[in-house]
Amino acid sequence: MERDLITNLPKTILHDILSRLPEKEAVRTSVLSKAWAETWSTFPILYFSDTKIIGTFPQPRQEFLRKRKNFIDHVRRTLMRFHDQGLAIKEFKLIINCFDLEYMSRDVDYWLKLASERCFGVLELCLPDGPEQDEEGQDRCYILPTGIIEAKSLHKLVLMGGIRVDQAFRNHSVKFFSLRVLSLWLVLLGDEQAIEHLISCCPLIESITLKCCSVLSRGGIGGLHESRTSRMKSISMLGLPKLKKVDVQGMQEVIVDAPGLEYFCFCPGGDVHAPYNINFDKCRNLKGLYLWSLKSSIINDKWFLDLFPKFPFLESLKFVNCTMSETINISSAQLKVLDLSNCSNLNEINIDAPNLLTFGYCGEGASKPIISFLKSSGQLEVNVLIHIDCMDLGNLREFIQNFKPQNVLTSLSLFIHQPIVDELNLDFLPVSSTPPSIKHLDLRSVPKNKTFYSRLVNGLLSSCCPATISLSLHSFFCSREFIEFFYETLTGRKEDECFCSSGHTKCWWHGLKGVKVSSSVKTDEKVDFKTMLEALPTFSPQENISFRLEL
Repeated sequence: MERDLITNLPKTILHDILSRLPEKEAVRTSVLSKAWAETWSTFPILYFSDTKIIGTFPQPRQEFLRKRKNFIDHVRRTLMRFHDQGLAIKEFKLIINCFDLEYMSRDVDYWLKLASERCFGVLELCLPDGPEQDEEGQDRCYILPTGIIEAKSLHKLVLMGGIRVDQAFRNHSVKFFSLRVLSLWLVLLGDEQAIEHLISCCPLIESITLKCCSVLSRGGIGGLHESRTSRMKSISMLGLPKLKKVDVQGMQEVIVDAPGLEYFCFCPGGDVHAPYNINFDKCRNLKGLYLWSLKSSIINDKWFLDLFPKFPFLESLKFVNCTMSETINISSAQLKVLDLSNCSNLNEINIDAPNLLTFGYCGEGASKPIISFLKSSGQLEVNVLIHIDCMDLGNLREFIQNFKPQNVLTSLSLFIHQPIVDELNLDFLPVSSTPPSIKHLDLRSVPKNKTFYSRLVNGLLSSCCPATISLSLHSFFCSREFIEFFYETLTGRKEDECFCSSGHTKCWWHGLKGVKVSSSVKTDEKVDFKTMLEALPTFSPQENISFRLEL
């Protein structure tokens, strides 16, 4: 009998192995042997989610109450076992989506107390009903116990949902010497200064995420005091030498003075057309900038001219839903990643970035900017996502040819993911020249009406010649009938059914020697196409089937 060397490894190494496995796979190790069962029972990363026990709704009330009790008992028993046996807890993650906080608050208090006594380093707490969902949400928020923040071993704190960080934290004398990652989503704060005080007490903080947080404001009406929630409007992050990443959404003003900052993401809150102010000019080491929904000002050439000298190490630049000038010129020797997604007004983009590795563009079909790469790397990958239902399919070829120079198209991957309407007003016309060759075409959605199959395929394949084509295996996006039709079109088109307009111009179809089919799901490569298709899953949004054209 072969000796089991892995099982005899020290517990710390076995726990490290479990931490690198997907959760389902890690749980399955407990049935391998008694030793693995013991390893799993002492695994110091605890993750509890009520949805895994409750399941889907609707369901009978008595069944729901029974499952709720099972969940509460399961969490309590596990934490008591760790507490009684003196076992360490490195990470404690709790997600509650199905239960009323008013009912659960005492249990959560008790669980956090038990876990904190085992010196956890990571706390992730996700609760329902944040103040953004309810103007009076502060009455239903879970008030985080002060003792949790006092945990000296805590180096990562993630709070999401209906959680209130009380004003007492602002005056607390505890220094959070170990905290390196702070993430607050939809959290209610005691006042505007509470979070700034909290951050200022974290000298080792490296990452700060603040998304749509609110503050509790008090006012007097007729001599009576009442409280209400309002969106947090501003934040200043000063004197944080270790800070490398900042992600802020839902505020109008952000000031960051952190010389080591490498990544900054900003999305204003409330009315996106309202003025905003972001000041991170002193963060000279910035490498990544991600801006979302900047509508109140126009990003123009001057903006880019000022940007790159100010941040000489900037490598990644991404814009989503921003307002741009009609023509933009981007010139940078350091830039490696550039993404423009749903940015309005764009007619012309000129890019002088010899070290650019990835360019991404997403837009409505009606907006067809000319995109020119004045200098480009041989490793450049161009990824374009367009909304086909907003675009005349007959103009697809023109859209592709708007990329200059033409040799860039060999690195172009075209993604068509928006649902295609069953009203394609496209009369197929033979083409007078060979359509441009591109790297890849990903067609995520097709018409439900079979009579439009031919028009769609003709429109696509007369507009471009992809080296590979992929279709989704999820029946919501793409039917099996269309996949079969597409394959038969590729393999069975006759000479008189090609895209040639005359005998003088031969389309790429004449050079097609064969089609190689594969899928992201492992299958027997020796079986025929229909047998393979029948063996593939029907509802797999992440899986696809691919056709490689052999020219």
